[in-house]
Amino acid sequence: MLKWKTHKFSTIANNVESLSDILAGSAGKNRVIKWIACDIDSDIYIRVYRDSEQFVDFECDLITAGAPLLPVEIPLGDGQLVKAGFYNEAAGSVTPSISIGYEET
Repeated sequence: MLKWKTHKFSTIANNVESLSDILAGSAGKNRVIKWIACDIDSDIYIRVYRDSEQFVDFECDLITAGAPLLPVEIPLGDGQLVKAGFYNEAAGSVTPSISIGYEET
């Protein structure tokens, strides 16, 4: 079953990366992140890390209304933590949001 989690960020200034803890691996639960959705903005990059390993660094304006979801395959083991957020390259002050779609068995 696909579950969704959404996080709205506070204002992110130019040349700043803002990350938030999004999802953690848990004993007895197999979690796999399958989809990422975010606001469509130029000069904003969505970034996703599992522990210290970066999985996603993707410019948000490449996500479109016709293809609003970014497919990924990020499994989470017990104790692993996913942080996700944005890097604002030059978009002025923005308040983006991110949605993570994951399966849990």
